[in-house]
Amino acid sequence: MSGTPEELTEDERRQLRRAGERLRTASKELESLIATDPIKNRWTPEPAPPEILDAARSELATAWSELARAYRELLGWEPAPPA
Repeated sequence: MSGTPEELTEDERRQLRRAGERLRTASKELESLIATDPIKNRWTPEPAPPEILDAARSELATAWSELARAYRELLGWEPAPPA
């Protein structure tokens, strides 16, 4: 289906919300693994193991694909691919 936001059913809106939430969560999880600041005189974050980083990157890519597919299928929009 290809329409306007006003034409979406409640289930379609829920699908878009879930896909957007999954992408936000995946982004925050990856950020927490690679961009945690040390706390002065308290602790320094340990680097995440490569397999954990790989899993987080994979989840981010999957979440982006899911959101892009939902926009494409439900609204006919073609989101720009991540740079």
